[in-house]
Amino acid sequence: HYSVRVREPGGEWQSAYAWETACKKVEKNTDAYFDHLAGWTHAYVNFETSGPVEIEISRANGQPIRTAAVHPQRKASACSVSQGKAHLRLEKPCQVAVDIDGQMDGQDTGKGYNGPPIHTISIFANPPLAGKPKPTDPGVLAVKPGEIPPADGPWTTLCFLPGMHDIGLAFKLRPNCNYYIPGDAIVYGTLSNEKWGDGHHIRIFGHGTLSGARIKHPKYVENANLKEDHGHYRPIEIVGTTDTRVEGITIADSATHSLMLIHPYKEGHPNEVKWTKIFTWRANGDGINPFGNTLVEDCFLRTQDDSLYVNGLGIRRCVLWNDANGSSFVLSSVPQLNGRTMVVEDCNVIYSRAKWHHWSGGRVFNVRGENDGPGGSGVIFRNINIEDPRPTLQQFFLCMTVPPPYSDGDRKAAPGELSDILFQNISIAAPSVLGEQQMLWGQSDAPIRRLTFENMTLSGKPVINPEFFKTNEFGNGLNFPPQSDEVKRQRN
Repeated sequence: HYSVRVREPGGEWQSAYAWETACKKVEKNTDAYFDHLAGWTHAYVNFETSGPVEIEISRANGQPIRTAAVHPQRKASACSVSQGKAHLRLEKPCQVAVDIDGQMDGQDTGKGYNGPPIHTISIFANPPLAGKPKPTDPGVLAVKPGEIPPADGPWTTLCFLPGMHDIGLAFKLRPNCNYYIPGDAIVYGTLSNEKWGDGHHIRIFGHGTLSGARIKHPKYVENANLKEDHGHYRPIEIVGTTDTRVEGITIADSATHSLMLIHPYKEGHPNEVKWTKIFTWRANGDGINPFGNTLVEDCFLRTQDDSLYVNGLGIRRCVLWNDANGSSFVLSSVPQLNGRTMVVEDCNVIYSRAKWHHWSGGRVFNVRGENDGPGGSGVIFRNINIEDPRPTLQQFFLCMTVPPPYSDGDRKAAPGELSDILFQNISIAAPSVLGEQQMLWGQSDAPIRRLTFENMTLSGKPVINPEFFKTNEFGNGLNFPPQSDEVKRQRN
């Protein structure tokens, strides 16, 4: 739907290829695509830069663009429309979405939306990627389109050449190996290892796309063993992994959860997910679960189920977008860190929309009655900007028991308190369009205690009163410290 050109300031324009992922038009309850998103698309462009760039966006059919807005807003130094084309300037590597003609900003696309399909676009200005292999380098096996690469062999790097590839379900990953997908390649299939611990020191990288569009949702696979084989349907699942990196790639149309690097905390052997982009259109289309040993930085996630599970080594500078069913940050796995800290910081929630009303999912910060024990101490949310002008539901749903009308009371956390979390510098642009009140709901054996909300605003106004939350007797000790003079000056 869009054409894109890129240049250094004052330089020559160069065309940039725009990939596009689409929500398939299928009959209801087949393959788990959300029916109200049928026909929606998201175009995306990946390129490398180390400095300022200018981008021009036009409609592929020649129709003029009337308005354009960049999200996150603070990432672009300029955005305008002239002669029917959108122009923006980015000062450094970053990931942004550009809302064309107010398709997202100018209307409520959540519960009750029955308008035409919406066509969106993102610009991914990536930093230069180190270690890109050449097909002739020692240890490199170049894979041509149409070839099925061997899982084993004398190679240490699989390099997919430009074009379309299909590796099928659960292509086996090996330890101490690299898997490179360049920006002009798309690989259909999923990647996983065979058993716990045989998937360490792996690098999956490039600016190409790993697509699940040819993979069925496991719920609709005849005779599928969901308990044993469910992970094979995930674009990337590596169990027992340490020292593994996923960098730069786009994961599109995941059949189920997109990226899992599974290992408890292990000092000195982190996994890393950086500059990775994820688009999902289906139920269970979650984003990233870091488990205990993964650092997540500079990622862009548009998911139709939950985006990020709050766990791991830290989450930084991510952009989050939900349309149908998901939460931005799932706190049901929030850890008890025993002296360590885990920081979620400098993240932007650009859209928080939902298809549903009275149910336990969605929102930005969500517990939803699923904690499996005590957690929270040492967890910090810092500099979180929620800029959606039309969020469907409330931003906070910290419910150890999910009360009516959101459930019938059967969603209950395991015993153990949620406590001692710091929410610092949280900016909420607008309240729920449905008038949903912020929720903080404990239970007798899983209370909520000693949560601190420092420098939080709603629609630009400070939040300093515990009555901001609807709560019960098992949620107490909320702390709203007064704003510092420096913060007041910044806000003014």
